[in-house]
Amino acid sequence: MSRLKTDERNFFSEEGMPLFWTWIEDTPHENYDRLFKLYATHGVRGINFKGSMLAIEKVIPIAQKYNIDLYVWWWVMNQPELAKEHPEWLDVNADGDSLIDKKAYVDHYKFLNPAIDDFRNELYRQTRYLCQLDGIQGISLDFARYVDVILPVNLQPKYDIVQDKVYSQWDYGYHPMAIEKFKTIHGYDPKTLSDPSQDETWLSFRLLQVTECVKGIADIVRSHQLKVSASPFPTPAIARRLVMQAWENWQLDFYLPMVYYKFYNQTIDWVYATTRENVAAVQPASVITAIYVEDVLQDEIDVRQMIQTILNNGSSGLAFFGIPDTNFLHALATFKREVS
Repeated sequence: MSRLKTDERNFFSEEGMPLFWTWIEDTPHENYDRLFKLYATHGVRGINFKGSMLAIEKVIPIAQKYNIDLYVWWWVMNQPELAKEHPEWLDVNADGDSLIDKKAYVDHYKFLNPAIDDFRNELYRQTRYLCQLDGIQGISLDFARYVDVILPVNLQPKYDIVQDKVYSQWDYGYHPMAIEKFKTIHGYDPKTLSDPSQDETWLSFRLLQVTECVKGIADIVRSHQLKVSASPFPTPAIARRLVMQAWENWQLDFYLPMVYYKFYNQTIDWVYATTRENVAAVQPASVITAIYVEDVLQDEIDVRQMIQTILNNGSSGLAFFGIPDTNFLHALATFKREVS
């Protein structure tokens, strides 16, 4: 690939935040110097990286070499390794089935219940541990939610299911410790209701458990002079309905909502509309709209035009998940923001 002559300043916002972001999970034998150089040369200066402490420490100097803001990509509620140590923390659905015994969708879904105090304390311990990393800019939260109550409509055929409403086998948050905590506060057991999924008090309680965990994590991160972000579902309304995630209440530094439009049987115009909605929901925090690369490539979207339209609708940048092709990266590198 030929060397691109680009304006370094165009890769950052006026506030100094990277304009373009992506997610990378540690892979054995990956040449990170080559990969980070490739991304940096094409304008991707924000990377959320998932891996062991050793792997993260390995890439920190490489990120610094290429002027990349490195964030730890951290799975919060879904922690397969921790679930092996504490299976008693695994969540339970409305049928009384624990993730110990019955999987939800895929084997790696090992969600722990956020109402459990010991689990919260473990989350805060992990947060302090991650914040010891010298050279990261912050922590980026993922899976700060429950098991999907309802999958995005275009993902349901993959699992040969139809979710036209809330079904008990997918409705999680019913861990006995969560039920007892709720009963202490509200005086009744939601399991005694004919359809507890429709009880607004019970729903609000579950939403609050996630929010409290996220805010506790954010307090610790900020105490280390680091920033905290998250990758929530596309909009607050969708997040609430599909995964019981009230991210508009989290008060983080910025958000990268996953507006993967084909998952929801939508078009690129939906990305622009949701961007406006999200910016309004979390002001003054920044929104960096996240797209799924495969969607854009399949639809042969004009990437430069897409970026500009996303920015025009209030986003502070663009994040992408997936493997970009040469044309996609070239569009990022040669993008010039319109000046009004």
